[in-house]
Amino acid sequence: MSYSFDCVVDTAELAHSVNSVKKHVDTTTGAVVAMKAAVIKAEEEGADHVCRKVNQGFYSMIHSQISQKMATLQSRVDAQLMRLNQQRKQLTGIRRRMERDYQMISARYSKLFNALNRNLRQRVTELDRPIMDLATTDADQVTNRSNQMVAAVPLGQAESVKTSQRLATSNLKRRAADAIVTIERFIAASNRLQAVTDSILLRRRAEAPDSMLTVPVAVVESNYDNSGNTQTSTYVSAIGISDQARTAIQNRFSQDAREGALPWSETAAIDPELANQFRQIVAASGLDPRRQQTIIQMFEAHPFQTF
Repeated sequence: MSYSFDCVVDTAELAHSVNSVKKHVDTTTGAVVAMKAAVIKAEEEGADHVCRKVNQGFYSMIHSQISQKMATLQSRVDAQLMRLNQQRKQLTGIRRRMERDYQMISARYSKLFNALNRNLRQRVTELDRPIMDLATTDADQVTNRSNQMVAAVPLGQAESVKTSQRLATSNLKRRAADAIVTIERFIAASNRLQAVTDSILLRRRAEAPDSMLTVPVAVVESNYDNSGNTQTSTYVSAIGISDQARTAIQNRFSQDAREGALPWSETAAIDPELANQFRQIVAASGLDPRRQQTIIQMFEAHPFQTF
């Protein structure tokens, strides 16, 4: 058995409630959206603030480092500039002192060389006085004699021609006589200069291939003990002769001394020149004064023989 009921449901209240809830939901949705936008904006502002602070700190750090490096480099540059300025002043002082010394030395040497030049010019002039006289005085006259020897021949009548010719001939004779006197004076001066030069300079003498040469020879006979044994030594000067000739002379005198062929003779007095030479040799030996004095006394006390 079935039953049916007719129900009438009023949805106005529900619709009104739903509409009210919808308004609240819309308000909540708007608030959430606004809050989300505010949060996003706040996050963006915070991120921008953090980025600005980070950038500002980085830039500040870089700026401080660059400033420190600039200050360090500036101090180095200032120190180098001060050092360079000091060195510049020192170099300027050295240059001024060198310039002053150079001027002083150059002036002194200029005076010295000018004096030497004047002295040498005077000496050369005195040595070549005839040539200088010829170049300064006689050469002009000899060079211009063609102009000076022209006679003034007047133009006139036929009877004055002989007189003019005689005047020209007389002028030529006088000029020729002056030239002869000048040449004679030049030759005499040249001869005097040659004589002075010959007296100053050393002449080379040609030696003959076969000539007699005197060579000093010393034959020394020594007695070293009381047995009477003697030893003879021959010394030949090595100046002016060859070793072969020196050896031959030593052998010849040694043989003559052994054979007794040398005509020895006692010396009455010591030659002063020989004694002077012996004293010079002893003085140049480098021995102490006592030994030198003993050697000289022995030389003066013991006579020697010559042949």
